[in-house]
Amino acid sequence: MNYKNHKQSVSHQVRYACPRCTLMFESVKSAIGGSGITTEDGGLILVSETATTSANGLVTHFLTSSVANNHPVCFVTLQQTWGHYCNIGNRLGLNLRQHSDLCNVKVIDGLKLLSEVLDGTVTDINHPFNFLFSTCEYPLRNFYNLIKKAVQPWKDDGKYFMIIIENVNCLLNMGIHTKDVEVFINYCRNLIGDCVNEKSGSLVVVTTADEKDEDASHVTKTLAHVALIHLSSRGLRTGLSREVHGDLKITAFDRYSPHHCLPNIHQFQYKMEEKNMKLFAPGTSANLL
Repeated sequence: MNYKNHKQSVSHQVRYACPRCTLMFESVKSAIGGSGITTEDGGLILVSETATTSANGLVTHFLTSSVANNHPVCFVTLQQTWGHYCNIGNRLGLNLRQHSDLCNVKVIDGLKLLSEVLDGTVTDINHPFNFLFSTCEYPLRNFYNLIKKAVQPWKDDGKYFMIIIENVNCLLNMGIHTKDVEVFINYCRNLIGDCVNEKSGSLVVVTTADEKDEDASHVTKTLAHVALIHLSSRGLRTGLSREVHGDLKITAFDRYSPHHCLPNIHQFQYKMEEKNMKLFAPGTSANLL
């Protein structure tokens, strides 16, 4: 078998390799759909976590559901490694590395880029993290250009695609000002055509909402004002529990007149399982009934 035929064969196998992935995180999909929003509606989707909760389950939902539905993804990792999500994908029966090899998922590994700079092996002024070793008027320009280059072929072909950025608070930890982070996100919103009449994709942005961190809290609140849907994961007010891992609040706006009407708000509690994120109404966990 020649390389071209082999690649087509692998592509066919990858595309249909994991129908069960569409069943994973079904409760999350139903909860988002119940708010009147679907992923294909496009726009900004904000996912916020806290110091005591993790957004990994929600990030995994958006990543795996997009891949399972044959939507290309530009995945920007700043908090966890690409290998971390590949391991999760393997547990779900989804080979993310194969999808990456076939460019169904284009990965921008922020931790790898950061290590290049910290090791002193890179001094290129066009490096995405060049702001760490030189003063820049627009410190995130190169980082944005890297994302734009990744998604431009999909835009040119008129494909729906998704950009996932986890976690933008890491940029604040690198010394980037809140204003520069907000400008960076606005440019990424332009990439997906974030308006009612022109949408080619969705932008999922992960933040850490920490009231003790003024900058982190400011970025989260600012993005919440422009997000079409906000999924906020928080710890239980009553403390830790073995059967209930946290609260999930979903705030969704009318996609045709965002922020001109009262949002739909849905409250859930959740439990993280090995291959799923289970949602249920507050107070209805099996151990409470």
